[in-house]
Amino acid sequence: MKIKMLKRFLGKKKKSVMLFLHYVQYFSAKQPKTKQIVVCFDGVVPHGGLVDRLKGIISFYQIAKELNYDFKILFDNPFKLSSFLEPNNIDWNFSRKQIQWHPTKTKIIYLINNFGANPMQLIQNSSAIRFYVYANIDYSKSTFPELNQLQLEHNWRESFNTLFKQSSHLSEKLNQIETKPFIAFHSRFTSLMGDFKDTTTKILPCREREVLCDKLLQLINKIILTEAHKAYLFSDSINFIAYVKDKINIKTVEGNPFHMDNFEKTKDTNGHLKTLIDFFMISKSEKVYFLKVNPMYNSSFSKYAAIVGNTKFERLEA
Repeated sequence: MKIKMLKRFLGKKKKSVMLFLHYVQYFSAKQPKTKQIVVCFDGVVPHGGLVDRLKGIISFYQIAKELNYDFKILFDNPFKLSSFLEPNNIDWNFSRKQIQWHPTKTKIIYLINNFGANPMQLIQNSSAIRFYVYANIDYSKSTFPELNQLQLEHNWRESFNTLFKQSSHLSEKLNQIETKPFIAFHSRFTSLMGDFKDTTTKILPCREREVLCDKLLQLINKIILTEAHKAYLFSDSINFIAYVKDKINIKTVEGNPFHMDNFEKTKDTNGHLKTLIDFFMISKSEKVYFLKVNPMYNSSFSKYAAIVGNTKFERLEA
């Protein structure tokens, strides 16, 4: 345990040094004139997947709104966010050309995987004017402690829709997919099925993969028998999708998603497009079922898609 904590501490220090060295390049003696929060996804450090990034964005948009700060997003790695999600009611675009680093009036806030932080307090207690933020956590509970879960979700959905609208390219792709009433199943394996690079490295032996797939298939069949609507299956594992499609009649969306931190180092954006398509397809469903059987991993991907679409969400475990 102590070794893990030490590794975590050293990893955080290393990333802080990397960020400092990155921003020193943008030194400017001019002090920022506007109170501003810039949420950054620039590839200097790992950021997480789509929903992790959205959590960080929404959290600090809500904080900026509460504190009356200008809000911007610098998202150019591994693609430009505006390729898929464009500004809606707020112009949040921010480019590297606009970066200015002042030693006392700008501050770097690194909160990746920091669940215990109070970001509102961090900003309020600082003498800085501009903040470059790296975050992937939903801090809405600490920002709005008086709200219940339904109110938090409503607030999150409103914030999302204020910030974003689909790009014409994304909208066109979504409109090509049949969307008569349907239910959605979602699963997250990361590396378990041996077909996806992620933050984990564990790969199950072939026999264990078959047993796991069979358990999940039983869960899916149990729901399909009680539902009147057709079903779509969404997963990060193409192997699992192929297994299920071979056994039952279920719809899927073509393509192969990969992690947004781009472990494959590919410049092809089709995998990222597939991730966005899956997210908005799930948001359009009548109900979302998240499948979780040990040793599978938790995921908030379909949960937040359900929040955006204001649709029902249920975990199925075995």
